[in-house]
Amino acid sequence: MLTQLTINNFAIVRHLDIELSEGMSVITGETGAGKSIAIDALGLCLGQRSEPTMLREGQERTEVCATFRIAAQSRAADWLNEHELQDQENREECILRRVLNCDGRSKAFINNTPVSASQL
Repeated sequence: MLTQLTINNFAIVRHLDIELSEGMSVITGETGAGKSIAIDALGLCLGQRSEPTMLREGQERTEVCATFRIAAQSRAADWLNEHELQDQENREECILRRVLNCDGRSKAFINNTPVSASQL
């Protein structure tokens, strides 16, 4: 379950921090309020291809971080263990992070360990 999404310098967003709790969450707002931007930022964090328009104008880099709560006995936890990416201090949490630089290069992390974007 997605519990937190933090967005910095993505498209028109300077900083956005969304905390989600259990149950259904609904994102509403007027046209142009940034709903699609939040979804696009989450997509970047989940490994979607990056595009130059994702970087906020005038900024050197964008960073998106998504925190998930995972069950100890789940396929996600098994995959993290298999790839030695599980956070040993907090086994029920997985943090995905993606950084996109102004030169078009990007970096991906799972629990602060560098990974390929395809692993996200």
